[in-house]
Amino acid sequence: MHHWRMTEMEKLHISEQLRAEDLCAKKARFYLNQSRDPAVQGILRQCVDKSQRHISALNGLLQEAGLSHLARH
Repeated sequence: MHHWRMTEMEKLHISEQLRAEDLCAKKARFYLNQSRDPAVQGILRQCVDKSQRHISALNGLLQEAGLSHLARH
């Protein structure tokens, strides 16, 4: 597997974005569990799914850079 070098600033930005996406997913799940409106639940499920895709993509970047130990989730 080929690894590329990631700067400290890039690591910081990705780590910050991972935390933000994780918080977004947690909030959407919380509101999803509180909601009884099917339309609102659908939108919130989409938010959770999108955050999970973003988390996976960010973790993929860290893995490609050989930094999988920094990845969360």
